[in-house]
Amino acid sequence: MEPIQSPVSESAARQWYIVGRWQEYEGEARANLLRIIGIAVFYIVELINYHGLPLGFFELPKVAEVTKPFHQAVTALAVAWTMVGLGVLLCLRRHIFPAQLKFISTGCDVVLLTAILTVADGPKSPLVVGYLLVIALSALRFNLPLVWFSSGASMAGYLFLLGNAKWFREATRVPRYHQIMFLLALVLTGVLLGQVIRRVRTMAQDYAERLAAKP
Repeated sequence: MEPIQSPVSESAARQWYIVGRWQEYEGEARANLLRIIGIAVFYIVELINYHGLPLGFFELPKVAEVTKPFHQAVTALAVAWTMVGLGVLLCLRRHIFPAQLKFISTGCDVVLLTAILTVADGPKSPLVVGYLLVIALSALRFNLPLVWFSSGASMAGYLFLLGNAKWFREATRVPRYHQIMFLLALVLTGVLLGQVIRRVRTMAQDYAERLAAKP
């Protein structure tokens, strides 16, 4: 026999759902803005690596490993990633915000980041920290399942890089303890951000109860 919810608890759950959806909308807008800024900064670094930056007082030499085919591949992936951001922006501007949108945009982030890392240095690349940023961006939507999804997808992307390095690109392999430490960092980041979201809901409920009890 299922427990019967009181009208008060049903009303509270409904209000929390409405507030949560608004926060997801605002969070998706902020995450998308940060996504586009991040892509722009990444591509500027890529251009500097490809062309060099001779400023006299501050010079960054051209990176020999950044060849024309590599640059073209990264450019294509950066354009695709930008299109994802513009697509999300268009949906938000037209107030098209299905519940699946945040999962789709986060999944695209993981897939495109993994694609860039695959053509780059794989698990050896410093860009692997992007997986941590993807998980952090998911927390802006204040949705616990999204944090779980982004954490699991990031781990899957990193494991794909490890497999690709083991079987196809031996030069990009990293020591086993590096692999374990980074996987643990992904797990702990997801757990910590999940706890933050849980605490936010508890704090909101406690605040509402104190307001209701105030004479």
